[in-house]
Amino acid sequence: DFSTLGDPSGDPTPAQNEAEIWNLCARATSRADSYANQPLRATADVELCRGPDFRVTCGPAAGGYFNTPFWGRAGGNTRIILARRPILQVTGVQVCPSNLWPRQWTQLPTGWAEAESPPIGLYGSSAPSGDASGGQAIIVGPGYISWQYGRNGFAIQVSYLNGWPHASLTSYCAAGVTSLPVNDCTGWAVENYYDTYTGATGVIKDSGQQEGFHVTTASATAGPGNLTLSAATNYPHQAGTIISTLPAAIEQACIYFAAGDALTRGATTTTIHAVGGGAQSSGGGARELIEEAELLVHPYRIVI
Repeated sequence: DFSTLGDPSGDPTPAQNEAEIWNLCARATSRADSYANQPLRATADVELCRGPDFRVTCGPAAGGYFNTPFWGRAGGNTRIILARRPILQVTGVQVCPSNLWPRQWTQLPTGWAEAESPPIGLYGSSAPSGDASGGQAIIVGPGYISWQYGRNGFAIQVSYLNGWPHASLTSYCAAGVTSLPVNDCTGWAVENYYDTYTGATGVIKDSGQQEGFHVTTASATAGPGNLTLSAATNYPHQAGTIISTLPAAIEQACIYFAAGDALTRGATTTTIHAVGGGAQSSGGGARELIEEAELLVHPYRIVI
């Protein structure tokens, strides 16, 4: 019974109840992200790596060498395994010899790095993808990272976008508009790897007025801004309405996590009285809900 959340006596005010339901939703979201070992919603990240080593490999395994007239084989590609996936776009790579202090970064030219396995179904599709496609590695062109300084001889700073675009409306939108004001533009207007398609397809999660939409441009790479749509909306939508490309399986997992949390809330836990007057624990049902949620999130989990 969610109406009893928010007060140990079981009789919360509407404000207490709403606040605790928001807390419960936040915990469910955190639990899904924790099990996946990363935020599932799209984020803009800057990651510091060091290599060559286990996560940063150079040479044949990363795409081979090219031959030079006098020095034999040189200039191998570099493969970098990053911490988050799916990688939507590599926005920048900088390198510096590890023994050079303070750091003097060399910026790689635009287009000198790419996602090894771009996601399928987010860009260039008429509907959001429900699978966990897309890798967490990138390929960097030759000439910037090598074994010349030995193991971990380079510090590498990678800027990239990853995850599933997800946001909420920051103000009311009337029916028939072609622009949505949102609290996070991250990933919505990315161009696909083949330069043939721009923008993600998402869903406005608005109960009886739910509808799909496609983004063509965004006013910001990340953070608040406006998304331009390929077609006008059919319905009006209130501020706070969620828009998302997150798979339905992730949403269902968060429902299970939230329900399990509501059943195991310490002093205010819900109990069912048996005929003899004893209290029947709800822990078993909560455990099953949490296990089902983890099964749904499992395909999206980072394991390296």
